[in-house]
Amino acid sequence: MAEAPRPPLQISQPPTTAISDLERTVMATVTLSETRGDPPWLCAAKVAQCCGSGTSEPGFPNADLASILVSNMCFSHNTPSLWKLLEQAMATQLVYPLHVLALLTPRVIPNRKEQPKAYRLYLELMRQYAVSFSLLKAASLKKKVTTSIDVALQLSDTYGVEKMNFGMAVVLFLVNALTDLLDCILDDWGLLVASEAQFVKEGSQSMHVDMKGGLNNNRSKYHQQLRQPNVFTALEVMEKLCSSKFVQVSLRLVYKNLLGLNHSMVCFRGLRLSRIIIRIQACHL
Repeated sequence: MAEAPRPPLQISQPPTTAISDLERTVMATVTLSETRGDPPWLCAAKVAQCCGSGTSEPGFPNADLASILVSNMCFSHNTPSLWKLLEQAMATQLVYPLHVLALLTPRVIPNRKEQPKAYRLYLELMRQYAVSFSLLKAASLKKKVTTSIDVALQLSDTYGVEKMNFGMAVVLFLVNALTDLLDCILDDWGLLVASEAQFVKEGSQSMHVDMKGGLNNNRSKYHQQLRQPNVFTALEVMEKLCSSKFVQVSLRLVYKNLLGLNHSMVCFRGLRLSRIIIRIQACHL
């Protein structure tokens, strides 16, 4: 008898109704805080109270809260105040920073040219939190965050991992971040060759962009002025990531393991990783 096909990978989460209830409560709280002009720390405190109402897993960091904030910010509430709230939630461990960055990546990266402000804010969060994270202790939360990061970045498919664990998700997140940033820099400077460009991820979860009538000339010029500094900011973020001893060791270990894989996407990414590693070793970082 033929083996039944595997079901698609899904994020382990509470019932949809529970998440919907929490989302409505959180966003109503955020809207009310914005109306009152509350500072980010006070808004974050109000949002934290929403997560103790039994509609989500108790305790912090809260994986559902991270998903709610990112999904709303990247679709319908792309406002500075919500970005500030997200940063405050990351700083106070209401949400797990690496989880948030992983959720933001497939939404922001493909739309960085149309949304240069969002890309700049994303880069600043990467600079601050990508290598400044604590380990998760609760097994259920660790499993949930691992699966969510894996699904958001398609790590298992890209790197051929059959069973993802938390440590692998963290290491591959960092590798993915470096290769994504490198792709963005090369693409923004017009240096990404066709064979590499085909592996730049398509944005299935794009940020909301107002396309009525297309962008006018003034907005296009304004966006162009923002894009150039973003390239240099991305370079600075890469430099900071590569200066981390943890990232250096992770890169070497991953690259050694990639040598035995016969996967076109992995080969291209492995080639670029090798260049990063050679540069790290040459500079004795």
